[in-house]
Amino acid sequence: MYLDNPSLSVSISEGDLAGIIKAIMKSRHWRQFEIATANLILVPHWLFNFDIYYEADGKPQTYSSQMALNAVTGELNPIIIEVMKDIPVQMTKEQPDKSSVEKVAVTKDEAKEVSKIKIAGELGISKDTITTYGFRLVYVPVYRVWITLGRKIIRLDVDGVSGSPLNESNVPEKERGIIEITKDTLEQLKTPEGWIDYSKKAGQWMADITKATGIKVAGQFKKGGAVHWLLTTKPGQYTLLTLIILILLYLVLRKYNLMR
Repeated sequence: MYLDNPSLSVSISEGDLAGIIKAIMKSRHWRQFEIATANLILVPHWLFNFDIYYEADGKPQTYSSQMALNAVTGELNPIIIEVMKDIPVQMTKEQPDKSSVEKVAVTKDEAKEVSKIKIAGELGISKDTITTYGFRLVYVPVYRVWITLGRKIIRLDVDGVSGSPLNESNVPEKERGIIEITKDTLEQLKTPEGWIDYSKKAGQWMADITKATGIKVAGQFKKGGAVHWLLTTKPGQYTLLTLIILILLYLVLRKYNLMR
């Protein structure tokens, strides 16, 4: 079946979807969940250019860019523009198997006005300073995934081109207990990248501890060779591990209002 307007080609398969969902849910600290259903929807979007006119140092200036407007909900979708910039996206008029097409609710004429209002609202400027042009309708493949979290069901939309979540805020961030925090920390410390990541964060954590307790961090931790020693020697690694555990305990205690 062929479409009336071009669509971005699907790059993410259903086989890839489970791993993507797992990574998204893990980032929100969810380990127990079930994917109820996942449907591929072709969502119409108006792609367009826009110019913003403003003055800088008394001289007129112009800022030009592109944007996408969901032709069903009327919401701006900047993620689509970023995807098209970063990925060599192919266009097709052939509808993917087992997909459905949403109907346009926002007409081209309506989109011209709505887009200016939306951009103005996001940037806090007058819509009279915005000019929009070059509107074209393109279908964007989106996996609409329904996920069960205990007794709650949520909907997560995943871009079918890049695998990016389009509404990650729909996934509530789960409170983690001390066991989960410790488990995640140990998993991260299994890789060199994990050690480096924690060493980068240590400075800020140390500052937090100093502010809360009044304890000053030893000067040798600020020297250039300290990170190398911490990461490459056994005594350093044991020292860093002990420091991390103490910091994590402090953060947990502070989180549960046990440290005052």
